[in-house]
Amino acid sequence: MKNIIPITIHRYGKAAETIELDVKKVFNAGWAGRDRDAVQHHIDELAAVGVPAPQHVPTLFALGNHLLTAADTIQVHGNDTSGEVEYVLFWHQGEIFVTVGSDHTDRRLEKHSIPKSKNLCLNVMADVAWPYTEVEKHFEQLILDCSVTRNGADSPYQHDVTGALLSPEYWITELAQRLGRLDDGLVLFSGAIGTIAGLVVGDAYAFQLIDPKLKRSITHCYSCEVLTGAIEDY
Repeated sequence: MKNIIPITIHRYGKAAETIELDVKKVFNAGWAGRDRDAVQHHIDELAAVGVPAPQHVPTLFALGNHLLTAADTIQVHGNDTSGEVEYVLFWHQGEIFVTVGSDHTDRRLEKHSIPKSKNLCLNVMADVAWPYTEVEKHFEQLILDCSVTRNGADSPYQHDVTGALLSPEYWITELAQRLGRLDDGLVLFSGAIGTIAGLVVGDAYAFQLIDPKLKRSITHCYSCEVLTGAIEDY
């Protein structure tokens, strides 16, 4: 199906421009940390809520292209979903761009099928991006940060450098091997950094990608509206 998302491109030192990202394919990376101890920590925190250990580390999950949004509100099934901040790469007119997003996941369904749990929720990304070439040489210094709102209170949720995750070059090579070529409309979510105090089911999430070298940031936030009124549950 067609899914076109307007994105504002900020090229360093130049006027902003708007593109229309025609989303074709979406992938979520999983267990993508460089530090194996940190990866195991994430596996353990998921296991603590009943999610089985992965068969492949790292891994990729495919999402329907309609499941990507830059909205500030998403609808979710039930009270057991949560987001995770990640860097996001996308391809448009032969160029790679980077932004920040949240891989929102249904934790209840995740206990039975991780790919299905990813496809039950929307992935949320910011509607602002930078050319990847502008941050390529200092990419590992970029900072991912996320806070969560629950019952009206905000608290820190995730904070780390992108260097804690597998590099864009790793995923560019991996995707090229799997897909044959990297076409416009391809979107990759990088996999998550660790949480500060475990997974949190929140009412809203605010996340950002910070570039300390060029002194700029991309921010986005979204709230979760739980669907109600149905007779049947899943």
